[in-house]
Amino acid sequence: VFLCDMVGRGESKQVNHHNPQALTLQLWNSMRVLDFLLGLPDADPTRVGMTGASGGGTQTFLCAAVDERVTVSAPVVMVSSWVFGGCECEIGLPIHRGPEYASNNAEIAALAAPRPQLIVSCGTDWTQTVPTREFPYIRNIYQLFGRADNVRNVHLATESHDYGTSKRQAVYAFFAEHLNLKREGVVLPNGRIDEAPNTVEADETL
Repeated sequence: VFLCDMVGRGESKQVNHHNPQALTLQLWNSMRVLDFLLGLPDADPTRVGMTGASGGGTQTFLCAAVDERVTVSAPVVMVSSWVFGGCECEIGLPIHRGPEYASNNAEIAALAAPRPQLIVSCGTDWTQTVPTREFPYIRNIYQLFGRADNVRNVHLATESHDYGTSKRQAVYAFFAEHLNLKREGVVLPNGRIDEAPNTVEADETL
């Protein structure tokens, strides 16, 4: 597992977060992370999962779109056809519009087809339309490959823009299924993954 900070945040302070090249640098970082992980002696290149929420969701579907080494992806609360993101780290050059083209994040997310992808959305941000607008489009792209079963949407209509417990549980299950992960010893009687052994640090400690 590799968890990295956004450009200009946390321990990644070499470049300001609002640098015009922030999106490009972050995507480059994501691809270089894959280089590092897949260079480890026990890495399995056939089982590479990537997930993140909000800006991490943007990085997830962008990296899956341009790097086929991502075998399973789960962008959380970010796939939208009508919102592109709030700053340079998500709109980039911009990547969604130029003199001869116009696109959106749903089209970019569809580029992962036919590799397994879970799109997690909620009812109180710009992913509120995913079940009726974005997901049917993306599923149709998967259907062109004969793999509509490889893409799913978990929509949490009463939830907000975060990577809360129910969102994580959905991703755990999807990754376990498509990455052939063993769940013995970590599954509760209700089928959920037991997160109790993990300590959530207080904000002050972090």
